[in-house]
Amino acid sequence: MPKGQPRIQVICSRCQATLVVDPQTGLVLHSEEKKSGYSFEEAVKEVKSRKEKSEELFQKAFVDEKRRQQSLEEKFREALESQDELDEPSHPLGID
Repeated sequence: MPKGQPRIQVICSRCQATLVVDPQTGLVLHSEEKKSGYSFEEAVKEVKSRKEKSEELFQKAFVDEKRRQQSLEEKFREALESQDELDEPSHPLGID
């Protein structure tokens, strides 16, 4: 292919790669992937921060659940104690 002949550059809409295409044959002469600004180190940092955040959220949920359980137990004990203080229920039909 002579140097003066035009080539078409196309950017892939799916992967953002740059393709150089021969207009006469339609063949891809060259392709170059888009450089991502995302590095392995950044990915590791992201995973670690997600892990720390999930551990914090779990601990918070665990403490909240403990408090809720203690509150329910306390209310249950109070209800049992107040049951003793109630009068005997009257019989609606007056039958003893």
